[in-house]
Amino acid sequence: MKDLLQRLVPVPEKNRLTGGLSLWGDLKEAREKVSGLGPEEYRLIVANGTILLQASTAAGFHYASQTLKQLRLLSPRSCPHLAIEDVPALGVRGYMLDISRNKVPTMEQLTHLVDLLAFFKFNQLQLYTEHTFAYAGHEEVWQDSSPMTPAELRQLRAYCAARFIELVPNQNAFGHMERWLKHDRYRHLAESPDGFQHPITGWRPEGTVLYPDRQAIRFIGDLLDQLLPNFSSDWVHLGCDEPWELGQGRSFERALEIGRHGLFRQHLLELHKLVSARGKQMLFWSDELRSNPERISEFPEDMIPVVWGYEGSHPFHEECQVYADKSRSFLIAPGDSSWNSFTGRLDNACRNISRAADAAIRTGARGMLLTSWGDNGHQQAWPVQLPGLLVFSAAAWNPAKLESLRVSPALDRLVFLDQKGQLGSFWDTFARLDSHIPVSIHPQNSSFPFDALYQPSQKVAAAFKGQSNDCLFNAFDQLSACGKLLDQASPGCRDAQWLIDESRLAMDMTFAGLKRAESMLKNSSLVHELMDIESILDRFRRVWLYRNRAGGLEDTLQRIRNHS
Repeated sequence: MKDLLQRLVPVPEKNRLTGGLSLWGDLKEAREKVSGLGPEEYRLIVANGTILLQASTAAGFHYASQTLKQLRLLSPRSCPHLAIEDVPALGVRGYMLDISRNKVPTMEQLTHLVDLLAFFKFNQLQLYTEHTFAYAGHEEVWQDSSPMTPAELRQLRAYCAARFIELVPNQNAFGHMERWLKHDRYRHLAESPDGFQHPITGWRPEGTVLYPDRQAIRFIGDLLDQLLPNFSSDWVHLGCDEPWELGQGRSFERALEIGRHGLFRQHLLELHKLVSARGKQMLFWSDELRSNPERISEFPEDMIPVVWGYEGSHPFHEECQVYADKSRSFLIAPGDSSWNSFTGRLDNACRNISRAADAAIRTGARGMLLTSWGDNGHQQAWPVQLPGLLVFSAAAWNPAKLESLRVSPALDRLVFLDQKGQLGSFWDTFARLDSHIPVSIHPQNSSFPFDALYQPSQKVAAAFKGQSNDCLFNAFDQLSACGKLLDQASPGCRDAQWLIDESRLAMDMTFAGLKRAESMLKNSSLVHELMDIESILDRFRRVWLYRNRAGGLEDTLQRIRNHS
């Protein structure tokens, strides 16, 4: 019982045991509205046969009740007498899920996600969208993607609101538009309608960026007119990140006159007009300002930059201090390090989120947004995203107590309900596997086993230059230890079998990647015999459909087939 309060996620700001113990059945719950507390602040007192919840708002009582739910799970028979005074360090504690890289969750999974976010005291959800909303008149773009419908968004909005979570629209409106621009009907909107040389992936046959002109603005205006009525939030996130080919195609001559930044600024100012006319406030990714954050002064005060960075070393503080010095509102967006991975990169996620939270506090950010992307077909399984979610919850609410978080028991007792304590241990260990591998192919936003399975053999071999043949032994040993934990796992949650199947598939695909890398070290030509691709594809298809719609699945399966 001594460390019970330190096992809450997040750990309350002020908490103490006051002596004594009561059986849950002997306690009666009471609520008292108290003036003077902040809108999300609460007190929780257990003593004299009573559980007393104090708050000034319904949101405050909600957060108190979540703490109480966790206490019941952590100590099922009895509750020690205690006193908690708690208030979040950050105003915005959001989660952004990518639903445009093939994986669109079912409504059942989305409500499951919302319940989990509410349990860990998030207060915002964004669904990153490129083409996966059922825009009327644009059926050819989304017809095979199982998109979110207006009715579903309204249903999800209500479900979120009942749990004090704000559902914020998120529609990219500049870059990452290739799902639209590949169609003949929309090619006239592209900066580079005949393709371009992508700086990372090489030649792309279709453009990814809108050509910044009035036609593009009218096009986005139509999308917003259909999307925004399904939300009650005052915010809309329009993305505008990574406009790779801007200034290299149709706007080349204009770029010579006003520069790439001038083109970017003009387009965003036009988007701002669209948003303002519809009574909303615009969020946008700030990477185009990264080289010179001082340029935020060129944008209206009510445009909110979202500063993103996904590596543990990202210089959040330096980047955000410029915005703080200019008294600008901004959000900070670390990542859960789950994408381009079967395991996740938990050690990196912990550093990344911790640095983001520190910068958010020091520079006065309005809050943080945890991003969970789906690059390369969203191949990571659902539980890969859970360790980072817990770390973010702890950091966004009370970063001073982040070091108290123990991922393994938190997962087991609060999420998996595994009384044997094995599935949480599996994911705590498995998600750190990358830290045991001394090489990398892509040093950022990617795990080695994932890259080793899909990258050309020359790249895999080059990564091991100068390494001995035993450099993967630690990783195989770690994976074997993970397998033993998984064999003993006994989750008691409603999706228990799904979690086991998802975990097993993630481990087997990791093993295949490591074996392929090992074969490169041994100059083996039997690479394609290492994985029964059709068996993997069958299992991948089945596991995908547990939580997600069918749209996009075949595209992801083809990606696996093409690279394996």
